[in-house]
Amino acid sequence: MTASITNIINVALIPEGQAAARDNMNVVAIMTSEQGVLSTAERYRAYRDSKAVEADWGTASAVSQYANVFFDTKPNAVNFSGTLIIGFHRGAAETVAATAAILRGPQLQEASTMQALQAISNGSFVVDVDGIEQTVASLDFRTAVDFDDVATLINTEIAGADFVHENGRFILTSSSTGVASVLGYFTEEGAGEFIGNILGLSDGSGAFLRQGFDEETLPAETKLEALSVLKSEVNYKGVCFIDLVLDNEVPTIAAWAGANSVIFYNVFTGANYLTIGTTNPVWQVRLSGQSNFRCLYSKSGNRKLAVTYMARTHTVNFNAENSAITMNLKTLAVPAEEYSQTEINNAKRVGLDIYTSVKDVPVVLTSHANDFVDNVYNLTAFVDAVQTDMFNLLKLTGTKIAQTRDGVNKLIDQGEKTTRGFVRAGVFAPGTWSSPDSFGDIETFLRNIEENGFYWIAGRLADQPQSDRQERKSPVLQAAVKNAGAIHSVDVIINFNL
Repeated sequence: MTASITNIINVALIPEGQAAARDNMNVVAIMTSEQGVLSTAERYRAYRDSKAVEADWGTASAVSQYANVFFDTKPNAVNFSGTLIIGFHRGAAETVAATAAILRGPQLQEASTMQALQAISNGSFVVDVDGIEQTVASLDFRTAVDFDDVATLINTEIAGADFVHENGRFILTSSSTGVASVLGYFTEEGAGEFIGNILGLSDGSGAFLRQGFDEETLPAETKLEALSVLKSEVNYKGVCFIDLVLDNEVPTIAAWAGANSVIFYNVFTGANYLTIGTTNPVWQVRLSGQSNFRCLYSKSGNRKLAVTYMARTHTVNFNAENSAITMNLKTLAVPAEEYSQTEINNAKRVGLDIYTSVKDVPVVLTSHANDFVDNVYNLTAFVDAVQTDMFNLLKLTGTKIAQTRDGVNKLIDQGEKTTRGFVRAGVFAPGTWSSPDSFGDIETFLRNIEENGFYWIAGRLADQPQSDRQERKSPVLQAAVKNAGAIHSVDVIINFNL
């Protein structure tokens, strides 16, 4: 027998960790209270084409009509790796059918799990089904080939419940429904070899257990409640409602949108929304600086304007060059409307974007009263990118980032790398710093803004409080970025000489 090479050379392979992904800014949602495939039990479905929506909802449904406008918008969010979410808003009381108790295991690796099971000829467990304790023993898995074989073998031994395999998970469902439908985790029987841990169905093994409940009538929920529930299930970044948003609902939704980094799109109709006053929710949104709540105006009451506007806004790939957009003068998938100059001026003043025509060409005219939507969209993406990229730097470093100048420089380098990508996309650009706020050496600050469009700096390690160092915190990092902006109008002076 020859000597092992490890007597001389030892090699340790350190695998790369899994990085966190940036938020997808092009995941957007249309909220509906329309009865269909969705309910309180299933809050949303994701779609990438209109045919799939029509298959679920039917061609005559409001959902399909709004989805058609979304996909008719060119380009739209789906063209840029996005997804259209149809979310459910329980606008009226809903009767929820009685449910069965369910015990669902975690997703397992089939190869390794089958290897462990195939060595067992006397598997066993105890499980409670609807209050009756059942002992299952003498399970022989030596000839089982896959998870389906395992599920079939166990299912024949359990009464009053169905045991199945779905996508790497083992699931036990009671045959009864209501509060009398009760299941327990798998526990040891005492004899034989316990398989609850291998299947992931014992307590503490990652199993999910939910008992049955009786039929009940759930009260109607507010739009804010529906938004919050859906946000907990899917990380959408833009949203609008098919149903009319009432004036008294605007303030709370606007505040929620800003707090949750979601851009909310809503259409207003009526001359009163073009006026300045405390009773105009559009003006109140503008005074509050709630720029995540986007106000659109349609004198005909076309609420589909919000869908197509949202579809066109969420179309930036921040990894591409010169990909940032402005919504001003864009073409949408709804009919343009005619407005007087007074209406246009009033809309701009209060903070309403409109869709009209110039020289018979349909265009969006944007208002700066409550900032431009592209600024909100871009900065939301940038903040998430900085946060995610910094996390990944700490996460993927195999050893550690030391509390030294070299360690802090790595953080600065990462911040600059992330920001440079947004410069390449056209979000930021070199220019003259016009704000009175600055930090660090003013000459270095201004030069970096003029040459790069951004400036990053870290606090001095020597000035860091001891308490922060003991908590293993970095010195504070500061960044300044120069917005690239966009040209929306031009003044031309022509001198004529006869």
